[in-house]
Amino acid sequence: MRLSKQLSALLTLLFTSWMPMNAQKSSFKTEFLKKWENSLEYTLEVAKEMPEEHFNFKPAEGVRSFGEQLVHIGEGIAYIGNSALKFQTFPQPGNTNDKEAIVSYLKLQYSALQEAVKSKEASYFEETTSFWAGRMTRRKILNIVFDHCTHHRAQAIVHLRINGKRPPDYMGW
Repeated sequence: MRLSKQLSALLTLLFTSWMPMNAQKSSFKTEFLKKWENSLEYTLEVAKEMPEEHFNFKPAEGVRSFGEQLVHIGEGIAYIGNSALKFQTFPQPGNTNDKEAIVSYLKLQYSALQEAVKSKEASYFEETTSFWAGRMTRRKILNIVFDHCTHHRAQAIVHLRINGKRPPDYMGW
């Protein structure tokens, strides 16, 4: 019985130490790109749920309208994202009540950052660079971009709910 327990322990140790060597390697770049695609899709679904005549809706004075929230997401992608890596950005729509223009703008901004990330080696994101909040890795800055998008998309979801619209199901990964 004792030999069986020792053999079992040895086999468990060998198996668990072998697993990480054969597990699929992942990187920040791979994970970010997958989440980024889902972030765009989710943001577009949120935009789709609000009728265009409510894009100017503000729940209170001093708060961005629904359309302004979405445009601000694109602005954040351009401004914060360019601190991590340089890529082409696009002018924001002149009318924050124009649903079609805002959706197009978001697609362009998301795509521009996505292509810039795709063009870099995984190790590039571990390099530090200057940022307005201090030096940090490009990976951390891109995580800030992602958090910024999530934050303002959530505010847009509140706008949907206040207007009696059901937000789309969550897409987080």
